[in-house]
Amino acid sequence: MIKAIILGIVQGLTEFLPVSSSGHLAFLENLFGVAEPVTLAVFLHFGTLVAVIVYFFRPITDLVKGVFKGNKESLSYFMKIIIGTIPIVFFGILFESWVARAFTNMVMIAILLGITGTVVLLTGIVRKGQKRVGFFSVLLIGIGQMFAILPGISRSGMTISAGIFSGVEPERAFRFSFLLSIPAVLGANIFELKNISNVQNFPELLVGMVCSFISGLIALKILRRMVYRKFHLFGLYCLIVSIIMLLVLS
Repeated sequence: MIKAIILGIVQGLTEFLPVSSSGHLAFLENLFGVAEPVTLAVFLHFGTLVAVIVYFFRPITDLVKGVFKGNKESLSYFMKIIIGTIPIVFFGILFESWVARAFTNMVMIAILLGITGTVVLLTGIVRKGQKRVGFFSVLLIGIGQMFAILPGISRSGMTISAGIFSGVEPERAFRFSFLLSIPAVLGANIFELKNISNVQNFPELLVGMVCSFISGLIALKILRRMVYRKFHLFGLYCLIVSIIMLLVLS
C-alpha cells in the first residue's frame, strides 16, 4: 500500500511537471531494482488522465459542445488536436521495439533528460508571444509530443516549449499541451491493457490511482502558475539531475 501511495504521488507530480516521469522512474528502478508493476502503472496513468479531464473540464465541455454545434472555432481547435496527435501515433507504431529498448539504456535516458532540460531552459530567453495556437504551432507541438515517447523526454516540457518558441501565449500553450495529451495518454493506456492478465490487490491499485489523481491536480496548478515567468527553472532541474545520473552511472 505504501509503495502504491509513493508511486502515485511521484507519478502525478512528474507526469505533468516538465521533468520526465518516465526518465525518473526508469533510473530509480535501475538504481534500486524496484520495478513498477504493469497493472499499477496503468491505474496510475488513468489517475493522471482523470486529473487532466477534471482540471480542464470546462474547456473540454465547451469544445465538445462547439463541435456538435458546428462552431468553426471549435472544429478548428478539434482538428488541431487530431493533427497534433498524428506524429506520436506513427512514431509509437514504427519504433515500438526501439523505444522499449531505450528504457534499459540509462546513459541514453540521462542524455535525453539533459536535452529536455536544455530545451526548457531556453524558454527563459525567448520573448513570450501572444499568438493563438496556429497550425504551424500544432506541427511543432505535435513533434515535441512525438519525441516525448522516449524516456527522459518530458511531454509537457517539450510541448509547452514548442508552443512558446512558436510565439503562442504561454497559458494557451499550457492548455493545448494538456488537451493534446488526452488522446495520447488514453491510447497508451488502452495499448497497455494487453499486458494485464489479472487484477489483484484492487484496494492498493485504487489508492495509487487516487494519489496520482490528487498529486496530478496539484502539479497542474503549480505548472500553470509558473508557465509565464519560472517555467525555465524546470530545465535547470533537469540538467542537474541529468549530470547526477551520468556521474552515478560513470
